[in-house]
Amino acid sequence: MSAQVQPQKTAGNLLLTRLAVHERNAVHRSAEAVSLGAGEVLLRANSRSEHVFFPIDSVVSMVRTLQGGAAMELALIGSEGMVGLDVLMDAKRQLDDFVVQDPGWAYRISATDLTNQFRRAGGLQKYLLRFADALLAQVAQTAVCARFHSAEARLARWLLMIHDRTGRPQIQAPLTAVRTMLGLSEERAREAVGKLVAGNVISLRQQIIVMTDRPGLEVRACECYETVRQEYARTLSL
Repeated sequence: MSAQVQPQKTAGNLLLTRLAVHERNAVHRSAEAVSLGAGEVLLRANSRSEHVFFPIDSVVSMVRTLQGGAAMELALIGSEGMVGLDVLMDAKRQLDDFVVQDPGWAYRISATDLTNQFRRAGGLQKYLLRFADALLAQVAQTAVCARFHSAEARLARWLLMIHDRTGRPQIQAPLTAVRTMLGLSEERAREAVGKLVAGNVISLRQQIIVMTDRPGLEVRACECYETVRQEYARTLSL
């Protein structure tokens, strides 16, 4: 992770852009722009968060790991949200790792500064609580999706969700990431990727998946993609 005074070429975090000017300025005075690398762990399980992150064009995966080492992504967080909700709940620890899935920029703020601004009960509190509600809905939908939908449909959903948050057709997703994020065996992960390649909706360039036909990918995605998308739109009014 590297810091810089201002990010280069960003559209901003959507939660922050919803705030009144004076609130947004207060947040930015406490924030620093940081560049996040793929695979970087922002917050670790079983620890208390010292910072929170507002992604700009990066995407972060919320990952639960079992005692035996098996892991699965529970949710994706991008420019629509914040990483580090545990600090607002006065939690002593949180149970998941938050791992950078797609690299880019984010605003980093100390947990203390964010909590102080949250307790002023203004627009920041309102939108963070709305985001927490939408995130819980995404986690629940992910659980249902893992139980009932095919690996191919789940992979299509996952790629669309990343694309929505970055706007980039190139997604850094080696097979190991696909396996972990979707909780698949290596064989099922290869099969799912192969089906989307054969359907000409994605192509592979070494460790990068390139979206070549978004409408086609939407057809192959399960209903969970649209359900979660609509829930964020409704809850956050974005």
